[in-house]
Amino acid sequence: MASPPQGARPLGHQADRSQPQAEGPRRCPSLGKQGLTRCPTQGPGPRATRRSHRGTRVVPAQRGPHAGAPVPVARSHTRFFRRWGPPTRIQVSSKRNKRSRLLRCRAWVPGWAHERPMGSCREEGLPCQPGLPDQDADLLDTEDVTRSPAALLEGLLLEGPKQPLGTGQGPFFYIGGSNGASIISSYCKSKGWQRTHDSRREDYRLKWCEVKCRDSYYSFREGEQLLYQLPNNKLLTTKIGLLRALREYSRASNKASTLASPLPRVLKMEEFFPETYRLDVRDEREAFFTLFDETQIWICKPTASNQGKGIFLLRNQEEVAALQAKTQSMEDDPIYRKMPFRTPQARVVQRYIQNPLLLGGKKFDVRSYLVIACAMPFMVFFGHGYARLTLNLYDPHSNDLSGHLTNQFMQKKSPLYVLLKEDTVWSMDHLNRYINDHFRKAKGLPRDWVFTTFTKAILTMKIHCSITTRTELLLSQGYNSSLCLDFLIDENFKVWLLEMNSNPALHTNCEVLKEVVPGVVMETLDLALETFQKSLRSQKMLPLLSQRRFVLLHNGEGDLWPRLGGLRGWPRPQPQLWPACEAASTEPWQGQCPQPHPHLDPSPGPAQPRCTC
Repeated sequence: MASPPQGARPLGHQADRSQPQAEGPRRCPSLGKQGLTRCPTQGPGPRATRRSHRGTRVVPAQRGPHAGAPVPVARSHTRFFRRWGPPTRIQVSSKRNKRSRLLRCRAWVPGWAHERPMGSCREEGLPCQPGLPDQDADLLDTEDVTRSPAALLEGLLLEGPKQPLGTGQGPFFYIGGSNGASIISSYCKSKGWQRTHDSRREDYRLKWCEVKCRDSYYSFREGEQLLYQLPNNKLLTTKIGLLRALREYSRASNKASTLASPLPRVLKMEEFFPETYRLDVRDEREAFFTLFDETQIWICKPTASNQGKGIFLLRNQEEVAALQAKTQSMEDDPIYRKMPFRTPQARVVQRYIQNPLLLGGKKFDVRSYLVIACAMPFMVFFGHGYARLTLNLYDPHSNDLSGHLTNQFMQKKSPLYVLLKEDTVWSMDHLNRYINDHFRKAKGLPRDWVFTTFTKAILTMKIHCSITTRTELLLSQGYNSSLCLDFLIDENFKVWLLEMNSNPALHTNCEVLKEVVPGVVMETLDLALETFQKSLRSQKMLPLLSQRRFVLLHNGEGDLWPRLGGLRGWPRPQPQLWPACEAASTEPWQGQCPQPHPHLDPSPGPAQPRCTC
């Protein structure tokens, strides 16, 4: 086989064969800071001997220059091709040491709906992520190399979007999941926003997701975007997280009660939260197995589950012994000991309330909302929800969980649900009328007990929960969250907090839910937008034009919090111990008062609730 003449361009460089080529060293585009490196091919020879990049070639989109011509700058459309097969993510270089021979380039960039040609992130105009172990130093500019990873991350959070908007003009919003998607979509479209179905898109105005994703918080731009759900809201919304928060609150309240200065009475944990033990802690587990007796019913719940999944009752010694043997065998398993997160044992056992108040012989609980409309400053609101009833009559000895658990997921398992679904959800007005008619005189209750005494009790509990964990929550300007709390009323009209959940159900499969849920979602979004805009402009939060039915529990304008671009290490206030109100009041309350009157006025109106102390 004849050798090509001297000065011929190596195969694959797409030389212009109409022009004679001169001898001399040649340059080819390569990935690096300068965009150009010397091509390792020297002189003529067979194609197999002129490839130093084994199996990989660099193919520029434009034809190469003539000898002596200025060397072109590497373009953003440089493509990398493998010798055989589809494009690869690895470029192998023979001129570097063993550690730096692999240059990994990300073909998929978060926020893009299509795959771009592989090339330098700097050439493409995309932000390179600092601190990644698979990122070569040659991909960074000299200025970025000298900066710390924290400084690079701060710059990425504060700089504007670097990617094209794609189809449409925006602003864009993204909804992950189907829970309340139609309500949220209608709200955003009414403001002229456009919905995107690309979860990797980074130029959104609002992102509402059912399931939290680490990438959403990594690419979040503080002060520019709204992101639903706090990243570590599990401090409140899991069974173990809520138990720890309440125990910390109880410890702080007991410590405060030992001070010489007299303080108003503080609501104790055992007064509103059933006795609970953790099964993932040996001492607590053994304590429960020791004190159990068959006169009491206990309920076992997984820490991070909903819809009644994984819940069962413990009534006798055989069931408790089986649970004890299972947990002990798992703990003795050497493989299980090495697991970083022990999911099977992440459970709690809680004393079952055996004497609940019944509505027509049916068990019920009350769901209400706790809305964190703004994380900085910390603005917390309360909203009434609805009552959830079972389809079956209550029987404490029944093995059918649908008679013990009131959620819609369990009730839908009944064949009668389609016919009687309207009876499984009551409005708060309906519940108030029923208690007035059936229990007010017999129990000596004040009129409208639901909107006075009951509302005061649940608001006090909500304040304890939200303020206690405020110092531990990860808060950024633009975060917002909507939580739900479930309360049980026993036959003595004592109120118990059962659990707190993130991402409450927003389905509207019955008439009461159609009246309650859309209003809750709309006001949540209105409050999030208004408080977000005011926080950016350093304006006073009150009055809030978007506040209608919600009641303000806490106004964090007076708190010390790190503003955008300011110091990040400012101390945050310690949890406040709110006293338990003794006297009932029908006055609306707004949460700046040290002696709150937490009673919601059921009549909506534009006037702002105010403290009357």
